[in-house]
Amino acid sequence: MNPNFETIDALKAEWDDLQPLAPENEQRLWKKLRLEWNYHSNHIEGNTLTYGETELLLLHDQTHGNHTLREYEEMKAHDVGIAHLLTLAEDKARLIGESDIRDLNKLILKEPFWKPAQTADGKPSRKQIIPGDYKTTPNNVLTATGEMFEFAPPTEVPVRMERLVKWLDASLTAGTIHPVMIAAKLHHDFVLIHPFDDGNGRVARMLVNYLFMRLGYPPIIVPTERKKDYLVALRLADAGDILELVDFIGSCLTRSLELGTKAAKGASVEEPGDVEKEVALFVKSRTIKPMPEVSRSTAVVAELHQENFRYLLGQMQEKVGMFRPLFARVTLFTEPLGTQVDGSTVAAFDYCMAEGVEKISWIMWDFEFDGYLGESGVPFGIDVPIMLNMDELEFVWRINDLPVLRKPYSEPTTKAEADLFVEQVLKFILDAITKETEKT
Repeated sequence: MNPNFETIDALKAEWDDLQPLAPENEQRLWKKLRLEWNYHSNHIEGNTLTYGETELLLLHDQTHGNHTLREYEEMKAHDVGIAHLLTLAEDKARLIGESDIRDLNKLILKEPFWKPAQTADGKPSRKQIIPGDYKTTPNNVLTATGEMFEFAPPTEVPVRMERLVKWLDASLTAGTIHPVMIAAKLHHDFVLIHPFDDGNGRVARMLVNYLFMRLGYPPIIVPTERKKDYLVALRLADAGDILELVDFIGSCLTRSLELGTKAAKGASVEEPGDVEKEVALFVKSRTIKPMPEVSRSTAVVAELHQENFRYLLGQMQEKVGMFRPLFARVTLFTEPLGTQVDGSTVAAFDYCMAEGVEKISWIMWDFEFDGYLGESGVPFGIDVPIMLNMDELEFVWRINDLPVLRKPYSEPTTKAEADLFVEQVLKFILDAITKETEKT
């Protein structure tokens, strides 16, 4: 038996022994899992609502942030799909069927819409998406390497979906395959079919959780922070190696079982950043009148710097330092301060504050990594520009000119948001190094 399975089985036995959960503990656990499931599964597919905005929408039916109407609608529709999936999982008299899967797709996509597409000769076009209907034209994708990855052709979808449902029924009936193995194959086979024109990833993760919840496990969350690992595991499965996907799903299930066990014992299920999210949500949900606009001023920015920016910059410098052993030299250029070698990110901000934001409305920290020392064909360097734009009513943190954190001066900035921004900086550096090493 796979050692990971032994850990999962031990956690599952403990989880079973703690059933049924006290109502208040079950409510706390489900609230967390439900919100994470909605947020992460949609965020992986490109939805830009934050976790706090997701919670505000689903628990208080309030909107916040500058997002498209469709993003709000698809988040609420996905929540309806989860509720329906729970009903299907609890029905032990029958197994999920093709019509149920089509209904899930119809629920999460809600209504027909048009999506950008390309003609066979590569010209821009658009395609109408009909929720719940199997695809009628190919939905192959162009990979990062420029190759076309082909999913099942439309004519094969009904037969392959029928075969997949029958295989799931036979696997569950036999009881000889570990649930994590079944989940990995179910997920990958469904993705290879790609039966719908949209929503395939979300439905695939729903099917995995249908399996787990039917067997008495808590649902798993595929975190958006691990999207790269998730996609790599799926690509390896495409090549015939499904073990990476098995391990990935197993790690997600381990986390859910550990979280569920904590909740069952009455312990807190809050994790780093959760309390700050809750406070920010509480403030938003209790704000009856719109908060007054706050304009940029030295005093306003100085307060933000003291409460959040100083922490963000300190964390960024510390975490970026993790990459120093890989390079012969790391230089920090700051504008409008000028060049610094191994300088301080905070010192640059302090200098600009001394000048006054009336004179300086932006600051850039440019980390230059030169002379890669790791395994590579030839040495290389990378450039990591971080910029803070201080506009009249809002500020924007950017990575390589891409806006990552945008907030009005009137809204508190949390430690969790700073930590998330720093994580994105690290991911940018990691991806840049990986891309360069793959070239050489």
